[in-house]
Amino acid sequence: MNSAAPRRVVRCTIAGETYCIDNQWLDSIHVIENLYPRKGQDGSIGWIRRFDEKVPVYRLADQLSRDPHPPKPHGVILVIEKNQRAWALLVDKVSAASEVAPERVFPMPSMMGETAHSRFPWVIVDGGELTLNLAPDHVVPGEVSGVSPGQIMAPEVPAVFRNLPPPARSQPPTQKDAPAAQRQSPRQIVTFALAHTQRLPYPIRFAVSAGQALEIVNELPMIQVPEAPPFASALASWRALPVPVVDLGSWLGLPPAPYRPGARLLVCRAAGGRADNSLIAIPGVEDIRKLDLPIACTPWSEGITWNASLALGIYLAERGMLVVPDLDAIIGFHGPAGRYRM
Repeated sequence: MNSAAPRRVVRCTIAGETYCIDNQWLDSIHVIENLYPRKGQDGSIGWIRRFDEKVPVYRLADQLSRDPHPPKPHGVILVIEKNQRAWALLVDKVSAASEVAPERVFPMPSMMGETAHSRFPWVIVDGGELTLNLAPDHVVPGEVSGVSPGQIMAPEVPAVFRNLPPPARSQPPTQKDAPAAQRQSPRQIVTFALAHTQRLPYPIRFAVSAGQALEIVNELPMIQVPEAPPFASALASWRALPVPVVDLGSWLGLPPAPYRPGARLLVCRAAGGRADNSLIAIPGVEDIRKLDLPIACTPWSEGITWNASLALGIYLAERGMLVVPDLDAIIGFHGPAGRYRM
């Protein structure tokens, strides 16, 4: 992509969701009356005639599993052409092509999973609104588009991400005396609880370094990402940047603590993650405190039923369990969502 040139995109709507497609993919637009219905084993719903060629038509909502009970065909047909291959996508609505400034286009965070990343290589953040950029060749069978299984685009990194300085690596709480310089300017951590969907057997709080906790917000614009891992199904717009919304409870194997309208989110950055892909938003945070280190704590000695390997440390502190999650492990997740098992 030429980072200095705007991108020209066409926005299409399915099942109440809006996606955009690079205009360079688009060959032509047809009305639904041009469809010859015929259900194929590859998921096609029929074909349309393009010159002397029969072009297979796929319902985009079916390909993205966004509508489990598809209605009768209706809408608009977009004919896609690339490398002398043609196929078509049926959508509900389509808008006229428009330009998007290059600074508003960002690569999909890799932690959203291989399948989600390949089908949605880009996300557009414009005025707080997020739109997933669709790769038309990854939503139809490979024998139709010519895409090899597992083939993923390698987007360039916008400069706005490269300008984020990495913080110092998070340190677990310790009772050891701090050096004199740190006693004059104490290190701090931010601790918080989560709004879990089920009652926990004992109180659990979480801690990140104060340098990793960037902001606490009550609401952020966000969108769902089809086929993303269950712990990070949404993207939020924070300061015009796309940020994965991570259910920390689900990630660790605890009762889920998903986003709910009106719930507060803690925007954090990982310590050792790449500067282009190091932000997450943790939803449902409650009872937030900032503490100076060191604090009174001892290693947790009882059995743990969730995945303790995803924590930098687990302690008995603040009258309960204090968990220091490994944010770098969250940022570093990369793979098909179906492979994620806790």
